[in-house]
Amino acid sequence: MDAPATSTGVAKHISERVEAGEHLQDVVQDVHRVTGRSESSLRSAFRRFRLGSPHAHGNSILTTTEERALIYTAQAFRYANAALTRRELGALVKDLWGKEVGVTWAAAWVARHKGELSTRACKALSDKRNAASVYDQVVDWSLQVEKFFKDHRVPPSSVLNYDECRLVMCGEQLAIKRVQSKNRERPNVISTRNNTVASLLTFAAASGKPFLSVYVFRGRFGEEDTTTINFTISRVENRTRTTWPRFYGWTDTGFVDAPCFAAIMDLFCKEWRLQNPLGDAFLIGDQLAAHKQVDVVRAALRHGVHCWWLVANTSHWLQVLDDKPFALLKRFQPVLSQQRVIDALLTSQPVRDCFIGAAYEAERRAMTPKAIKAAFKNVGLFPFDRMRVMELAHMNLGMGAAGADVASLCVAAAGSVLRRAQMKAVHDREETARGRAAVKNAKIYSPQALLAADAKMRKAKAQEAKKKAAAAAEKSKAAANKELERLVRADLRKKATCRACHSRVRRGGSTWSVCGCMAFVVCPFCLKTDEGKAVGAAHDLVCSQK
Repeated sequence: MDAPATSTGVAKHISERVEAGEHLQDVVQDVHRVTGRSESSLRSAFRRFRLGSPHAHGNSILTTTEERALIYTAQAFRYANAALTRRELGALVKDLWGKEVGVTWAAAWVARHKGELSTRACKALSDKRNAASVYDQVVDWSLQVEKFFKDHRVPPSSVLNYDECRLVMCGEQLAIKRVQSKNRERPNVISTRNNTVASLLTFAAASGKPFLSVYVFRGRFGEEDTTTINFTISRVENRTRTTWPRFYGWTDTGFVDAPCFAAIMDLFCKEWRLQNPLGDAFLIGDQLAAHKQVDVVRAALRHGVHCWWLVANTSHWLQVLDDKPFALLKRFQPVLSQQRVIDALLTSQPVRDCFIGAAYEAERRAMTPKAIKAAFKNVGLFPFDRMRVMELAHMNLGMGAAGADVASLCVAAAGSVLRRAQMKAVHDREETARGRAAVKNAKIYSPQALLAADAKMRKAKAQEAKKKAAAAAEKSKAAANKELERLVRADLRKKATCRACHSRVRRGGSTWSVCGCMAFVVCPFCLKTDEGKAVGAAHDLVCSQK
């Protein structure tokens, strides 16, 4: 062999031969004979060279190339929201390279690449969250929000996000762990047995300060033979100066419905005007129908509160409070709840309120300025970073992370194939419903757009009502004319009916006996009878037009 000129070249030469299947000891001895360098220095150079490049262990089942290919494949499936289980990962290794591996190997393999992959319980997402139209809507939404921030000078204390979180008491959890990319911030498949205790609606500002919180409990209103009870909010007494306003109330379901949200928004506007008499607020939430009540949005706008909404089916990665604050809340709450239950049992106290008390304390620990600011920055909402928003869109809509390196390109390519297959399946389902026209609704993200759409809808309804009223009047007029015509025909028929037999109707001819008043006729058959002659004679006595 030709001796490499440099130490790096020697180390690269040794690495290539080892990758080809030769034993390290044999290669080192061979290079020692050619170059004259000591075996220990050759091993050191080889190790230094391998520290800067991925490599497989000598006892590894997969080669370095196969390892990287499997990593990119797992990440591609994750980006397409179709993450693999460890059993599926083993089956993939067998199909691609014919090597038998089990679940244990897959678990160890994922742990060995913990910098790029991880396993976690996930929540199943609907097809709508991965639809091709969502990306276009994110582009439109980001442009509108960017324009708003350019046109309005909004301080961080005036940029607020609100979201509803379920306070759930879990029993035994049944979870399927799937292989996820390490930078995946939230899982996408989970199965649990749980019971919702209450809902928590939190408002937090980009300055890192929670603005207010509302706990909504489930109450038994609306029983039979009872009247409806309006939603009311009660305030929790502040304990310290740093405690933000907290409120609580009840609904039939324990969730924030339309009347409940209207009352909460009225409360928010009053608190906002109390703390900020002159400033406007940029308030953003999800596309829940209760959040888009026209009367509520119009009233909020009068108080300087601009209600905006995220793109539908993107709240699992674009919602601020879902990023860190609620994750910390769900981490602290079970631990604090268990501690409070144990303390209550040891002191012979009731345990029914331990869960709510733990949630109250967990919220205080989770809603820290550091966590809130980091969440706003992570989703790119404040400071508004459109590039970050589009990067998250690529990562969460099956397009792969934006980048020019080989890994990103491979993931994007594989994810594109999976995404096209899903789009084709959706298109095939739509083809089965032929003969029905599909019209896309205009997407609304700002209060001005909502009010404009409401005004347009009201105008359309008024025009439709006007058309219906005109049609109803025309129909009523036609019915009256028809009835008048029927009465005229009935009167003419009555006048043309024989007054003796009351059965025959004159339709013309000269054989009928017709009075000059044209209201009395006798048929030819009755004229020959005594009864017909008597009827005619009686009429002649009273009629002036003989």
